[in-house]
Amino acid sequence: MKKLLITLMLISPFSFADWGDVYYCQMTTHSTTSLEGVRTVYQLEKFQFKLDKTKNAVVYGKGGYFTKSVMVLRQGHSFPKREKWYAKDMYAMLYFDNGKFLHVSTGSEGSKSISADCDKF
Repeated sequence: MKKLLITLMLISPFSFADWGDVYYCQMTTHSTTSLEGVRTVYQLEKFQFKLDKTKNAVVYGKGGYFTKSVMVLRQGHSFPKREKWYAKDMYAMLYFDNGKFLHVSTGSEGSKSISADCDKF
């Protein structure tokens, strides 16, 4: 019985998490808040991204809000093999943990918040 459990754990999809993995995501929230405090809710989208080792970054596919964006992983805070990482660019930060995606950004027009559920394929 123990051998069976160990074998199942070793062939689990999560045990193979690594660079080059592609994730397909469905937004669960997508909203902005203006400097005046007005909140706007947007249509939820599907999107995809992969972890690119050469760029040390999250690289988004085409289509939707994140079209072809790239966010560099934070050194010392990102662990692709454990499916947990932080990434950032000039105005935004991303946190990912075992299929849960959070993205926040801020700028002169206000702040944006996006959450999503993601599966690896």
